[in-house]
Amino acid sequence: MDAIDRKLIDILQNDASLSYAALGAKVGLSVSAVNDRVRKLREQSVIKAYRVEVDGDAIGRALTAMVWLRTDPAKGNKKLVKSLIKANEVLECHHMTGRFDFLLKLRLRDTSHLESFVTDTIKEFPGVVEVLPEIALSTAKETAFVPASEDNDA
Repeated sequence: MDAIDRKLIDILQNDASLSYAALGAKVGLSVSAVNDRVRKLREQSVIKAYRVEVDGDAIGRALTAMVWLRTDPAKGNKKLVKSLIKANEVLECHHMTGRFDFLLKLRLRDTSHLESFVTDTIKEFPGVVEVLPEIALSTAKETAFVPASEDNDA
């Protein structure tokens, strides 16, 4: 992967709807050269998918919550993780170091939705020892952008 590939990755992360002609104009390549590079990046799983960024507030998922989970590893965490990542409320699931084993990022309708998800879903799993939900009061930055180039003025 060279500097042009990295620049293409940054540009696509900002706007995946750009045409190959527009991408080429930004990095100084022809349409076919951009097509080849993007195809290779997809084949190598550098580019995993193209997605639309949605405003959670606008679609009725105004509450952002982080939930810390401490588990008993002897009870097995694989089933827990597989079930959690299938839940629509779970945006992220991270296996952590420190006091807690997992950190979940959730998007929910409201606090009653959070309460029912914690009570009826998370706490129902065997091996869940402690659950600590925290609500985000506001969000100054939320992104999935992973800088690929040093010059990411994409």
